[in-house]
Amino acid sequence: MRIAHISDLHLNPDYFPERTEAFYQILEKCRTLAVDHIVITGDITNQAKTKEFEHARSILKEFDLLDPAKLTVTIGNHDIYGGPYHAEDVLSFPGFCKGTDYDSKVKEFYSTFRETFDDCKYVSGTSVFPFVKIIRDVAFVGINSVAQWSSLKNPIGSNGDIGKHQYQQLKKIFASEILKGKTILVLIHHHFNKIEQKKSAGKLQRLWHTIESSTMKLWKKKRLFQLFNDGKVGKVLHGHLHSHNHYTRKNIDFLNAGGTVFTDSHGNHSFHLLDTHQKSIDHTNVRISISKQFKKALVNVK
Repeated sequence: MRIAHISDLHLNPDYFPERTEAFYQILEKCRTLAVDHIVITGDITNQAKTKEFEHARSILKEFDLLDPAKLTVTIGNHDIYGGPYHAEDVLSFPGFCKGTDYDSKVKEFYSTFRETFDDCKYVSGTSVFPFVKIIRDVAFVGINSVAQWSSLKNPIGSNGDIGKHQYQQLKKIFASEILKGKTILVLIHHHFNKIEQKKSAGKLQRLWHTIESSTMKLWKKKRLFQLFNDGKVGKVLHGHLHSHNHYTRKNIDFLNAGGTVFTDSHGNHSFHLLDTHQKSIDHTNVRISISKQFKKALVNVK
């Protein structure tokens, strides 16, 4: 099976039309490459607004992707809390996050992409996450890594955590027969690698690195490393950090597609392409030259 992994689209048709253009180009490229299945690992919307969800849904419908056999999605922090537009909004944003109805936003996310969840298996029978979707010989395990708001551990809604209930459900999934003989791909929004600081970084860059490290982290990673190793996970697909890379930690392969709609230094945007076989997964990077009129418009947001 050929799988495309994209993430962090941050769609907003009014403020960031260039991201919609990039999304169209990526989906067209997937058609050209005869991709069987597309995975989106969160932050599909920018502000978790109903208009943004409807916009994303309309594009996926246009490409005939509202189908569990063609698309699997998991949720990101922007799909629940959104994010501040400007630097000055950071001060008021914790109050906005505190007032966000977390469960309601998860339900809206599910409702928007409901068709893609049709063939999912839920251990609890009621929760959207975690889920398992089996397609051919591949098992997609979807996790909600967005932490509940906390004044200390998640003040601006961008940190991650797998709550006790979801973790117990994951343990049941990995202990079940449903994954036996399958290639396991874990889909989660938050990253597992450390945010590296450049040696040449100035004072402002070092300050931002400190802020970013404490507000864009996944808590309790150690137990997840153990769970993924014991469960013989093939790869973990994620986003959150707006970069495009492949790394290994604790003997686990990770693919970050968080830079999908944000151009690199050459004006290209990228996504991961996976070809699964009975006992292996081939991985390549796909780079696309974005239209000239949109090159200067792409803006990186956290």
